[in-house]
Amino acid sequence: MQWLKKMAALVCALLLVAASASAAPASLGVTYEIFVASFQDSNGDGVGDLQGIISRMDYLASLGVKQLWLMPIHPSPSYHKYDVTDYEGIDPAYGTLEDFEQLVASCDAHGMKVMLDLVVNHTSSQHPWFTEACQALAAGTDSPYLQWYNFAQSSGDGYHAVPGADGWWYEGRFGDHMPDLNLDNEDVRAEIARIITLWQNRGVKGFRLDAVTSYYTGATGKNADFLRFVNETAKANDPECYIVAEAWTDETTMLNLYASGIDSLFNFPAADSTGTLLKAALKGNGAVAAKRLAAWNEQLRAANPDGLDAPFLTNHDMGRAAGVLRLGKDQEKAAAMLYLLLPGVPTVYYGEELGMTGSGRDENKRLPMLWSAADEALLCNPPADADQHQRLKEGADVQDDDPDSLLNCYRQLIAMRNQAPELLRGVMTCLDAGSDSVAFFTVQDGESSVAVLVNASAEEEITVDIPQLMGYTVLGSYGKVQCGDKAVTLAPISCALLRVE
Repeated sequence: MQWLKKMAALVCALLLVAASASAAPASLGVTYEIFVASFQDSNGDGVGDLQGIISRMDYLASLGVKQLWLMPIHPSPSYHKYDVTDYEGIDPAYGTLEDFEQLVASCDAHGMKVMLDLVVNHTSSQHPWFTEACQALAAGTDSPYLQWYNFAQSSGDGYHAVPGADGWWYEGRFGDHMPDLNLDNEDVRAEIARIITLWQNRGVKGFRLDAVTSYYTGATGKNADFLRFVNETAKANDPECYIVAEAWTDETTMLNLYASGIDSLFNFPAADSTGTLLKAALKGNGAVAAKRLAAWNEQLRAANPDGLDAPFLTNHDMGRAAGVLRLGKDQEKAAAMLYLLLPGVPTVYYGEELGMTGSGRDENKRLPMLWSAADEALLCNPPADADQHQRLKEGADVQDDDPDSLLNCYRQLIAMRNQAPELLRGVMTCLDAGSDSVAFFTVQDGESSVAVLVNASAEEEITVDIPQLMGYTVLGSYGKVQCGDKAVTLAPISCALLRVE
């Protein structure tokens, strides 16, 4: 555990340096996504909970992350909880409102903020709003909630029969258990605004918006308008509230959504097995990733000058990055370097920093956090329908004491990043490294600039001429790196972060 203590101390010191170096908002940095049920159990029932997260706060602080994104925590009949029955409460399996208050306080004490998953495209079919509406239709009576959903007297794509009400159907694009809300209804919007405000008053500092391309199916303009409403509502209460949206779609649609003024959209074109980042890490081709991400950042800024990219490798809907990278630790480190040192707000999916595996059905992508491969008593139960076992053989306990582990690579990279506030809002410009293996770019915010060099090759040492940088100081490096006045030599799977003078 000595290595963990040293890394935690280093992270704290670097955070102090970053805070004094720039006026950029200190509340934004790397986000850590948690599926609560699979993270840490505190009461012996096998289900992760809020107190479990609190018990692992030192671990999270050692990573240097700034935001914890909690996947849905509200009462729900499903294991994933993306079908909410009560937007004001905490699912009993996860704890109580008092537990949530303790979590917010603990995060605040450790320099972290809490983000919630805001699921307002649909509710659960067991939500009282929906059940009352269906009962009214079946009885032929009136209810205000009849206008809260999209009911129709003819069937169509994505519509389902209303139970007990012949001749009536309702829209539910994600299934009959998830009826879509009528987001044009002013009462619905008022209720959503109230829910946002309620959780902000409870200490929430950001929201991840679920399924934003489905708010109005096939209507990007209306989706952008609704995003504007959510963003402005949250910002009116807290100007520093961070809003990031899930829009699993093409770049053109994403740019149209950025015009809403929203802070971020997850960079899906760069993620997953077919995305820029993992392909570059697998092939050892850092230059291609840098060029594509620089071009994307330029387009993003044109759509929204205040927008921030949100790069990630994989999330709860995707096969784990370790599997895509064929369990290659060098490739996993290369991927980490490529996305954690990009401008914007990167997101780490829980266990990504360990190299956890999981693919196929969604439950396999949400396996228990591997605190130990040797002691299963430390782990949560897997989701009931998971049909894969964890392939990773070294848990956090083993990796914690190994300076060469993927876990400690993530710690060092995030600590480096936290020294460079330019990486939040700066403008990315690609430079020629003379090698396809090396991502070489600068990020400039006002008069301040940093340079990033990443050698994604697992085989070749590469020397990069840097006359264009004039002078610099080394903020940090990973792997064997030699920095000279005119050149930087990068060993295989290494990187350097420089402040340009």
